[in-house]
Order: sequence, then C-alpha cells, then structure tokens
Amino acid sequence: MKYDYELIKSARKTIEISISKEFKIIVRAPYKMSHADIDKFVLKHENWIEKHLVIAKNRYEAKGYDELSDDEIINLKQKAMEVIPKRVEYFSKIMNVKPYGIKITSAKTRWGSCSSKNSLCFSYRLMLYPPEAVDYVVVHELAHIRIKNHSKLFYQEIEKYMPDYKNRKKMLNS
Repeated sequence: MKYDYELIKSARKTIEISISKEFKIIVRAPYKMSHADIDKFVLKHENWIEKHLVIAKNRYEAKGYDELSDDEIINLKQKAMEVIPKRVEYFSKIMNVKPYGIKITSAKTRWGSCSSKNSLCFSYRLMLYPPEAVDYVVVHELAHIRIKNHSKLFYQEIEKYMPDYKNRKKMLNS
C-alpha cells in the first residue's frame, strides 16, 4: 500500500477518508468492517488521497487559517451569520427542502455538514471564498436532506439546481 493511515473504528455505517491538518490520512470505518476491506477502500481512493494531500499542503503554504487575528475571526463569523442563513433560505425554497436548523461553526476541515436530522452546519471560514463557492456548499448540504451520501445520484441532484457546481467546487480547492 502506497499510504499509511490512522484507522478509527466506531459505530458508524459508512467508511470515510480525510486528511488531518498534520497531513495524516485518517480512515473512519464501522466496527464490523474487516481490515482487508478497509485496505481495498484506501487503495481504490489513492488518487483522491494524493489530490487532497496536495490541496492540504497548498493551503498550508498559503495564508493559513491559524494566521487569522481574533478580530478577523469575529468579523468572519458575523458575516457568516448574516450571509449563510439567507442563502440557505433562498436555495431551500428552490430545492423544496427544509433544514431543521442552521449553525455556524469554527470547523477547519469541513465546509459544511448535514446531520441525520437535517440540521446544517457551516464553517465561518467559507467567508474567505467567493459567493459562488459558498452557494455550492449550501446547495451541497441541502441536497443531503434528500440523499445522505455522495453517490452519482447525489451529484445529479446538485446539478439540477447548480449546473456549474464543478467549477464552484474547484474554488474551494484553490
């Protein structure tokens, strides 16, 4: 195997790969999943791992999140609390979905998330990116209200409402 990874098993139903801010590969998997199946999954996603390691290193070399002053953080959080709920309201009407609630977080490794109860979270750090990228994350999380995975069907759902989503998504990786 090309990459070593840290394995975290828990009472989850899906397997996930992420890159930590220390550039470690983290694999989260269900308790019942065999190590052989986990290794196969990691091998299958080596291109994704390589791409995201490069992205993480590029972000680190650019202005880091840790370099934000307290005032900058406060301003970004306030801006996020003004902008994101309005965008969620706008797109939820178009998509005909209803989130349970919206929270602004300080997440460093996720732009957004959708809980099993359809509560949405968004990182205030999204305010460092263009509005088109923010809208992509909003539509992405709203699409999770209907489809709780990242299947082809999920991305087709996003594309219905945002045909240029791939270009918007790229803005978050630069």
